Amino acid sequence: MYKIAHISDMHISLRDENEHGRKLIKLLKSIERQKCDHIIITGDLVENAVKLDMLYVKEILSHFNLLYPEKLSIVPGNHDIFGGAYNGEPGYYFPTHCKNTDYDNNLKTFSEIFCDSFPGKNTFPYLKLIDNIAVIAVNSIDRWSEDENMEGSNGRISEEDLHKIREILKSEQVRDKYKIVILHHHLYKEEIREDLPVHSLWLKTISWKMKIRKRKMLLKFFKKHKVNLILHGHTHVSEVYNRNGLSLVNSSASIMPLSEDLTKKYNIVSIPSEEETDKNIMVETISLK
Repeated sequence: MYKIAHISDMHISLRDENEHGRKLIKLLKSIERQKCDHIIITGDLVENAVKLDMLYVKEILSHFNLLYPEKLSIVPGNHDIFGGAYNGEPGYYFPTHCKNTDYDNNLKTFSEIFCDSFPGKNTFPYLKLIDNIAVIAVNSIDRWSEDENMEGSNGRISEEDLHKIREILKSEQVRDKYKIVILHHHLYKEEIREDLPVHSLWLKTISWKMKIRKRKMLLKFFKKHKVNLILHGHTHVSEVYNRNGLSLVNSSASIMPLSEDLTKKYNIVSIPSEEETDKNIMVETISLK
């Protein structure tokens, strides 16, 4: 089995007021003990799109010798591009902050800082081949829009990127591979849930600024092209679920859980090797004390 640790939504800053940097170190030590072969991070590495904060995350990853394409795969989250509301700044300033954000420059900065984990290029989407696994890394962060993305936290996969993803999924390179798509945004409709009553009510309340556009179309698209697994973050809970015949894993509670029990969790995805007779993907959820 090839073991992939999936983590997300660390929201780290250099000042480390919330000790998220220290929590990441503890998390990576746990992953080391689990003897994982690869780590996937599905966005929101930092709280604000500040270069020094990203370099701090890079330093931590480097300390664990992870800055290699065969060891690490990363996609951006909305905080990596637009950031969040700054401490001490009135909340009503934040939409203006997002409006004035240089999307392309921030995406470029993010990609350049973490380029050592990319497979030879620092643009999204990209394809990474690891043994019998094809990782398709997607940028799901939508650009600012007065009508559809005032706070920068909604998602969209552009038509240009969707075309590139289609070409990747149709290529001979991935024909006999386990196809894993990684992106930041969740692919389910926000509804009240009995297992997460507090969190699901919060998420539904703010769903207007947390969703990905054309969600149903994306589910049909990924199913059509026989994607085996989708990994994402964004909602700050840990869950494994199925939509439209697709298996999805959410690891956004690995540092900053917003669940009722506040338990930090991440997921380990085990992919069978070509030699193994059991071809089923296994997912194990690890809780951190």
